[in-house]
Amino acid sequence: MPKLSVEPLDVEIEFEKGETIRDVLQREGIDIESPCNGEGTCGKCRVWVKSVQDLPETEHESITPEQAAKGLRLACLSIPEHDLRIELPADFSLDAKRFRQAQQILEGERLSWSRVLPAAAVHWDKGMYWFSYQGLDKITAIKQWKEGFVPKGLSVDLGTTSLVVSLLSLKSGEELATTSSLNPQIKFGHDIMTRIHHGSSDEGLKDLSESVRHGLNSLIEQACLDSNSDPLEILDVVVGGNTTMLQLAAGLDPAPLGKLPFTVGIQGATSYPVSRFGLQTNPLARVYVPPITHAFVGTDISAGLLMSQGFFDDQLALLFMDIGTNGEMGLNLRGKRLMTSTAAGPAFEGAGLSSGMRASTGAIETVTTDGRDICLETIGRAPIKGICGSGLMDLIAVLLGLGVIDHSGRMLHPDKKGQVPEPIRERIEFLEDQPAFRLEEGVYLTQRDVRQVQLAKAAVRAAMEEILHEAGSDSTDLDRIVIAGGFGFSLNPGSLEAIGLLPEGTREKVHFAGNTSRSGCAWLLIDTSYRLYLEEKMKEVEHVSIAERKDFMEVFVQRMHFPEPCFGESVNR
Repeated sequence: MPKLSVEPLDVEIEFEKGETIRDVLQREGIDIESPCNGEGTCGKCRVWVKSVQDLPETEHESITPEQAAKGLRLACLSIPEHDLRIELPADFSLDAKRFRQAQQILEGERLSWSRVLPAAAVHWDKGMYWFSYQGLDKITAIKQWKEGFVPKGLSVDLGTTSLVVSLLSLKSGEELATTSSLNPQIKFGHDIMTRIHHGSSDEGLKDLSESVRHGLNSLIEQACLDSNSDPLEILDVVVGGNTTMLQLAAGLDPAPLGKLPFTVGIQGATSYPVSRFGLQTNPLARVYVPPITHAFVGTDISAGLLMSQGFFDDQLALLFMDIGTNGEMGLNLRGKRLMTSTAAGPAFEGAGLSSGMRASTGAIETVTTDGRDICLETIGRAPIKGICGSGLMDLIAVLLGLGVIDHSGRMLHPDKKGQVPEPIRERIEFLEDQPAFRLEEGVYLTQRDVRQVQLAKAAVRAAMEEILHEAGSDSTDLDRIVIAGGFGFSLNPGSLEAIGLLPEGTREKVHFAGNTSRSGCAWLLIDTSYRLYLEEKMKEVEHVSIAERKDFMEVFVQRMHFPEPCFGESVNR
């Protein structure tokens, strides 16, 4: 019988003629997101096929032609006929049987740890429930436990702009619920330095700590309601976040993070009592903080690298980029591993813009053009409310190609609209004494917005060039560019190249990994061997400080400009 080889699990599954990839995976206890239950409509059950010629394309609006050419397919519409090798998305889950049987493979290295168990466990002995946690040499009576309770844990992505909480079963590894919201700390400032400044006083620290704890506890409560769970069942938490967000959530003074020598007050590769973070779970629960590389590179990145296939493979040249309010990146140049970070600002996540919003219903997520006018697609096909990060990148690329924005980033003056097509000219207006491009009544891209994008993309591009230079390389050496973070899977690599965030000629190397912080924390939650593996591997990573370098500022200024527009493929999907 033909076999389906599944990465990164390193398992082979025999399949019958006529079975879809989704059928095969589900039969073997490997679950990938599929809200439409295999009808082929939602576009979520996406897998990468290693040999693209072995499986026909599965046309869907969620898959760009470039992605299809590289092997992206919908599992529910893919019926293999011969042996086939696939790569799972980052957020797959395993049922209890498959979780116990799967050979744990990460980046080509077989894990040799003898235990494949969650850190937290509950035992019944002598008429009492007892709580144990890996790394603690004591077993504690757990009086709040009830018959029928199942040990559960939380994967927490503690972002500067957004919070995401996933509730998982520690017995099976199954994801039970996921909830998200804006980080309520935004009212105290969008960027890290503003929050460090505000949190440097006792009163300010209390403000920031209480607000983020309230936000997290609201999400925990909702996740428990959605899954019919009790917060007392939650015994373990893994948190991914930049160091400032971690310290604010833990109630630790962030001031040393904002000045030399940039001292980190929270310890990585360590578990804390849940009371340290003020989370409303079982009071005996622990919070595991993954390894921390530097004051500017937090646990969201170390957890994310766990999900970035190839970062710990000495045969590959891979750049990992987590693009959000902060732009952190890691470079693996065939065994030489470096990390750095830069302040990108909130523009990529839709914050701080005139009509920016999170990637939620009604947000413009895709912008294309036929050369005369633009076509806007929103999340959920709902009426336009604003524009999120992916739509913003598309829009800038399209307007560059149409001549509405020039090489310097200047928008056309409403009274001097040049040779742009009539439908486009009609959209160029004045808004608060500055040029603006109307997307919908009350929804605009302004000149000020364009400048915010220029600042953000220049910071990321300059950091990329600096870390490659430090390794004695450039973008032509890269085998793969993995992009994680709030952008999600909706980004168009052609748009990123068109605006100059990515170097010319790299769009075909791009792989989008989604929220690797959340997914990585989930893996660290359900299997302690991943914690040991990651703690050892992160010792190999060297941090590179670039912000103070004169050449960084020179490159940053150069990259403020957009590439000379090349109308056509770069602005269309």
